[in-house]
Amino acid sequence: VAGERVAEAEVIVRSAEGAAEEVAARTAEKVAESASAETLKRALAAVEEELGDAWEALEESRTELARTVGEFARGEAARAVAEAAAEAVPPVVEVRVGAAAEAVRVGGHTHAVFPDLVLALGAGCHVLLVGPAGTGKSMMAQQAAEAFGQEFHALSLGPTTPMSKIFGYYDAHGNYHGTPFRRAFEHGGLMLLDELDSGHPGLLAELNQALSIRSCAFADGMVRAHPDFRLVATANTYGTGGDRRYVGRQALDAATLDRFAVVDVPVDEELEERVALAHAPDRTDDARGVLAEVRRLRAAAEEKRLPVMFSPRACIDAARLLQAGASVEQAMRWRVVRGMSAAHRSALGL
Repeated sequence: VAGERVAEAEVIVRSAEGAAEEVAARTAEKVAESASAETLKRALAAVEEELGDAWEALEESRTELARTVGEFARGEAARAVAEAAAEAVPPVVEVRVGAAAEAVRVGGHTHAVFPDLVLALGAGCHVLLVGPAGTGKSMMAQQAAEAFGQEFHALSLGPTTPMSKIFGYYDAHGNYHGTPFRRAFEHGGLMLLDELDSGHPGLLAELNQALSIRSCAFADGMVRAHPDFRLVATANTYGTGGDRRYVGRQALDAATLDRFAVVDVPVDEELEERVALAHAPDRTDDARGVLAEVRRLRAAAEEKRLPVMFSPRACIDAARLLQAGASVEQAMRWRVVRGMSAAHRSALGL
């Protein structure tokens, strides 16, 4: 019986040992699982922290990128607006005649030599503007009147312009009829004598007295010039007579030319482009193409001394046609190369 009890006790001990080992194993597994979970939790926490830092950095980068792109876009927009405004809105010209004089200001599209005209007129000189057709000489005279705040008067001269157009006349009823020249001369204003080199030499000689001593014999008597009387004349030649382009021009007497300060008015290509593009706001690319072709033709005609001309007025009129719906070919044919002989077309590479 004792042996049986011992055997049973050994069995119980072994069973207990087995159960203990099993519990220990399960406990170790649980501990291991718990350790792994804690480690994983810590790892996940670290990863989440790093991801949070990366996300914050990403958000900061995105914010900085948006700010940089916004500033660049605003800068580009401002530049584009400034360029468009520079083309559409011409600068204001300011000219000061003498150190103590008040500055003369004028807006609008102005020629590069416009300040020279204002300066000469402000100095009390009569001015002769000499340059090719279509360069804006007459417009400059009108702008000068605006700059000085004066009334503008104009008369175009020709070989048959009568004296009465300048000095006035009495009609059959004994009534005196004045002229634009008389009003500007007596009451002050800016007088434009357009195409001076087309005027009759006798008529121009009669003007010499008025321009030199500022006293003029009109049909109803002598009149003294107003202190604010100013005169601008325009011509395509320097008074030397007709040439290959301006065949109908008169030679001007040296005494007449001696009354004027002469300002050269060449083609101002910057002004030409601004005005042409302003007349074709919806066809700027086509207008630029016409400008380029007109300038090529102008240079070729000058180089080969051909009796044809391509003035800025041709570009401006072509731009108007483009804006109205004409094709580039039509604008060129109607306004730029119209009436040109086959020989001249060939010489110009048309």
